Amino acid sequence: MTSLKKKSLTGLIWDFVGKLGLQGVGFFVSIILARILLPEDFGLLAIITVFINLANVFLDFGFSTALVQRTVVTKEHYGSVFFMNVIMGVFLGGLVFFTAPLVANFYEKEVLTNLIRVMSFSFVINSFGNVTRAHLRRIMNFKIISVSNIISAFISGFIAVLMAFNGYGIWSLVVQILVSEILNNILIFVLSKFRFKLVFSLKAVKELWGFGSKIFLTGVLDTIFINLDSLIIGKILNPATLGYYYRSKSLENFSFRYTASTLSNILLPSLSTINNEPIVYKNTVLKLFKIISFVSFLACGVFLVGAHEIILLLFSDKWEPSVRIFQIIIFGAFAPQIFNLFYNILLSKGLSGLYLKINVFSKVLFFANFIFLFYADLNSYLIGFVCAQIIVFFTGLIVISEKLNFKNELYYIS
Repeated sequence: MTSLKKKSLTGLIWDFVGKLGLQGVGFFVSIILARILLPEDFGLLAIITVFINLANVFLDFGFSTALVQRTVVTKEHYGSVFFMNVIMGVFLGGLVFFTAPLVANFYEKEVLTNLIRVMSFSFVINSFGNVTRAHLRRIMNFKIISVSNIISAFISGFIAVLMAFNGYGIWSLVVQILVSEILNNILIFVLSKFRFKLVFSLKAVKELWGFGSKIFLTGVLDTIFINLDSLIIGKILNPATLGYYYRSKSLENFSFRYTASTLSNILLPSLSTINNEPIVYKNTVLKLFKIISFVSFLACGVFLVGAHEIILLLFSDKWEPSVRIFQIIIFGAFAPQIFNLFYNILLSKGLSGLYLKINVFSKVLFFANFIFLFYADLNSYLIGFVCAQIIVFFTGLIVISEKLNFKNELYYIS
């Protein structure tokens, strides 16, 4: 077995074990919390995470992905990205803290002010661990990442359940997130033993910015459109409906992480190392496409058929309105799972410009679909979203096939 294959296989196993443990703990905790808390509590959490996620994109500027993709990384690269992250973490934390009342007024929920202000500390917390995390991804050491994730999820989940049982409501969800982030960053730092010099180089930043800027712009678009639905639903409908939607998306995300994401997480560093071996590269991509396609379609089919029983059994009857929402979402869930492979192919080839163009095209479709939320209903919006996902999937299939000269091989497999 070659060094790359051995390293990739080890990374795959640890990443799978990590996600299995993390999602297992997280899912078990979410079942307990969903039975104790109200749908409105999860709706308010969704509103909070919208603004936190939007601001989070500016924390890293795509530099972490650039560190993973770049062939040669120096101490100046690591140190410079660290300084950029910490500076932006402090700035974004302060910005979100002082603008929290505006968000509360917009949704007419005064409780959001203090909730968002407490969550604003997550920017500072996460800014200290991004560089170490990027380094571990670069060397495909997913063991440390997985162990840190599982331990932090278990402890934070235990604390959240205790708080929920004692009547703290949505605060149990907020504390869970913050405790998890604090523990995760501490464990990553201690276990990795990776230390870099605190040096800043504008030249190093510019070298990373060429690739990272396109990832950053794509990240902005992704984050806006991934969270825009929650922002709109929370405003024009109500937090309870948003809670049902949030629960459905969380369950769909759970199925996604068990399928394609484990493979996708090691694709960029793995594919980047075989760029100069066209035959090996092509065969690797075709094998990955077959595996991810099979697992994705199988998982989506199982969740689609058993949606009603799964939701009522796990979360109780009060979550029954989530069933129809989940069924529509899961119908097209195969598309982004497979398309994740397409994105990693483009990034491994350094085609971040094409990566950005496809993202812009997809976001135009998704943005146009929001009209259904304003002039129709939630189900119409979800059906339109699934159709847009499928269109983007076939667009990526065509682009990758032509760009890498795969002819009809990917079409035949799909």
